[in-house]
Amino acid sequence: MKDVMIDFETLDTSPNAVVVQIGAVEFDRTTGEIGREFKVNVDAQSAVNSGATLNASTVEFWLNQSNEARASILASPKIPIYEAFDDLNKFLSNCKYIWSHATFDFVILCQTLNRLHIKPNFSYRSARDIRTLVDLSGGGTTAAREGTHHDALDDCRFQVKYCVEMMKRIKV
Repeated sequence: MKDVMIDFETLDTSPNAVVVQIGAVEFDRTTGEIGREFKVNVDAQSAVNSGATLNASTVEFWLNQSNEARASILASPKIPIYEAFDDLNKFLSNCKYIWSHATFDFVILCQTLNRLHIKPNFSYRSARDIRTLVDLSGGGTTAAREGTHHDALDDCRFQVKYCVEMMKRIKV
């Protein structure tokens, strides 16, 4: 499969955000079939030690989320930021397109790899934006949300569902 959806849960909204959870899924943009999946929780202190940032308003946002969402990002094991992004980079090595909220997740992906001195296994041209797709298709989805909102892997699966629906509308 050449398309991958990524999603990050973070403690900031800046390009240098502390990433606490990474989700990614391969998918078929025509059928919506899900392929390999990737999910890791990241040790927040290792992210801070690498130069990542956090802010109070995002931490407060997390304090107001569901118990399930908070439990998801706090679950063990948590791995060091370098290992998490190195593993993600390997996961992305065979994809052609990386779907995300391109002004958020893709920017954080590239910034974090750069900060960690990990050479991306993908081109910057791989970025595909969910928001643009939704806008071009007329918006609105019939896709049912399953899983935990703000669990990176569950968010990826949901985003795949509604993106495939949007792609069918515009016949991508």
